[in-house]
Amino acid sequence: MLLASLLLLLALLFLTLLLLAALLLLTLLLLALLFLTLLLLTALLLLTLLLLALLFLTLLLLAALLLLALLLLTLLFLAALLLLALLLLAALLLLTLLLLTLLLLPCAVLGILS
Repeated sequence: MLLASLLLLLALLFLTLLLLAALLLLTLLLLALLFLTLLLLTALLLLTLLLLALLFLTLLLLAALLLLALLLLTLLFLAALLLLALLLLAALLLLTLLLLTLLLLPCAVLGILS
């Protein structure tokens, strides 16, 4: 009877050790899952930071394109001012030619008549 009790206690001790080993393996599995979850969250954070950097670079590119468009509009405005100045110069030249014609016409008429 004592031997059977000892064997029963030994079997219970073995089963307890098996249960503790299974709990230890389950704990290690949960720690591995926690580590993988942290790695996944870190990767997602890095991806988010990369996307924010790409967004910032896109905004910088859009700002550069806007400045280029403003520069081109300024150049277009200056070209329009230059064209207006050339038109005014041509009008002054035509007005000068008209005044010279009006001044010289009587002289030409008097020269022809004399």
